[in-house]
Amino acid sequence: MGFKKPLLIGLVLALAILSCSCAQKRKIYVAPKVPPTQPQVTPVQPPPPPPAAWTAENALQPAAILPELRDDEPAQTLIDAIDLSLQKYAAMDETTVQRFGADTVPVSRCLESLKDFRDKLAAMGLSKEFFSYLRENYVFYASAAAQVTFTGYYEPLLRGSLRESPQYPYPLYAPPGDMVTVDLPQFYFYKEQPNMAQIKGRVEADQRLIPYFNREEIDFKSKLAGRGLEIAWVDSLVDIFFLHIQGSGIVQLEDGSRIFVGYADQNGHPFRSLGKFLLEQQLIGRGQLSMQGMKAFLKDHPEAIPAALAANPSYIFFQINKQSAMGTFGTRLTPWRSIASDQRLFPLGALAWIECEKPLFDSKQRITGWEKFGRFVLNQDTGGAIRGPDRADLFTGHGELSELVAGNMKQKGALFFLLKKEQAALTEQPDIISK
Repeated sequence: MGFKKPLLIGLVLALAILSCSCAQKRKIYVAPKVPPTQPQVTPVQPPPPPPAAWTAENALQPAAILPELRDDEPAQTLIDAIDLSLQKYAAMDETTVQRFGADTVPVSRCLESLKDFRDKLAAMGLSKEFFSYLRENYVFYASAAAQVTFTGYYEPLLRGSLRESPQYPYPLYAPPGDMVTVDLPQFYFYKEQPNMAQIKGRVEADQRLIPYFNREEIDFKSKLAGRGLEIAWVDSLVDIFFLHIQGSGIVQLEDGSRIFVGYADQNGHPFRSLGKFLLEQQLIGRGQLSMQGMKAFLKDHPEAIPAALAANPSYIFFQINKQSAMGTFGTRLTPWRSIASDQRLFPLGALAWIECEKPLFDSKQRITGWEKFGRFVLNQDTGGAIRGPDRADLFTGHGELSELVAGNMKQKGALFFLLKKEQAALTEQPDIISK
């Protein structure tokens, strides 16, 4: 037994050494770091490029998604505006056609569609039931532009006289008799310039047609003076300039009576933005780009008036109207319910729905924010600066609020035209989505 004890001790020591040796060679497993998972991002497809030229055929397209209809104005003002379009439609040859994008629509269908809308509006009001009826029974044509910029215009009040005097030295002109309108579609080369349907000019002694006088030549070189074209004289050339932009207005005469003046013709020169000119010349900052801001600058810097106004060569000629605010469609405009658009692209007189933002003001007439709104309107006017499917102008009426809104509004939004579906289409399931 004596020899077994050392043997046992040796065996234990051997096992201990072996255990330590194995422990030193053991590898510790460390899990690899997993990189953070990146969220999957679906690439946003850019909008398709605009066509080479906008036409009535491609400026509107059936809406794939219907808007969430609502209306922030009284129903009666909408009925009033509709009635004016109905009167005009009823007087037109029923075989006359209008374009709703790729669809050619006779005026008779436009008339019946608008009558139906009016009847249902009168019965249901601006209710959810009415909006549901429209989604089910009307085609919505969306502007093909990625976004529509909405501006506002109003009916300004000017102080004037029927006689020239030191107090009223600036004339409002009627259309001159020597201005020639050339309808380009009658000429063979029109196909090369399909976006320009007309040009204006005058014929010189050598029988050459040249561009008509521009704003600088008319206002600052008196090219039309002494021809008997003056329909009134006004106390402010700047007010006349902004009247040209609005297209119609009221002239209050010395005896307190008023005359209504409206668009009669244009000199054929392109419209150029006064605000853009003042910015480029570093005369104002972006915070002064409202109509009120530009008017204030010109009042404080009369030396800048000639160059600033002449930068816009477009010139409007006027006529005296029997009533205020007449639109191109031949109807009186309804405040907050009439819009101006490009009449080459969109159907005049037609019903539309717009979504945009309107300014909110405090007691000192400062903008405190913008409120989103939706509203039904009638397309009853056009304007020299309203070109393309991405522009629309909301008529705001007459008065202080109207001027404030029109002078500050330049917001992005959406534009849809509405037309009642034909009977056959009403039985089919529309492949559309409501917001």
